[in-house]
Amino acid sequence: MLPQKQKRKPYPSDLTVKQFQLIEPLIRRKRRKTGRPPADLYEVVNGMLYVLSTGCRWRDLPHDYGVSYVTCYRHFIRWVNNGKLKKIFEELKQRADKKNLLHWRNAYLDASDVKSKKGVKNMSVIRGNTR
Repeated sequence: MLPQKQKRKPYPSDLTVKQFQLIEPLIRRKRRKTGRPPADLYEVVNGMLYVLSTGCRWRDLPHDYGVSYVTCYRHFIRWVNNGKLKKIFEELKQRADKKNLLHWRNAYLDASDVKSKKGVKNMSVIRGNTR
C-alpha cells in the first residue's frame, strides 16, 4: 500500500516515499475483511519518527498527521514487543553495509554504566580533616 498523497506540510523527521518503500514489506499486515479500515502506515511511521526525534510526549503528536497518537503508540509498542522494529533496523543496516555506507571503524560495540555511590561514609576524607 503506497502512501497517500500528503495533505500536510512535511516535518523534518518524515520519510520520503522511497524510504518508506524500503520498510513497507516488513511492516505490511494482512488485510482484514471486517472491522475498521486500517490506519495509513506511512503516517503511523512518520508519527513515530516525529515523537522519537523530538522527544515529545505521544499525546503531543501534531493533529495534522491523520492518525491519532494512540494509533502510533499502539503500533510502536506492538512492533517493539514482536521484534518488528529490530527487523527493520537489521534490514536497513544490512542494506547500508552492502552499499558501503557504514563505517565500522567508527562503531561502538558496547558501553558500560557504573553505578555511583549514594554517599560517602567518612566526610573527613572529602574535607581534608583528619580528626
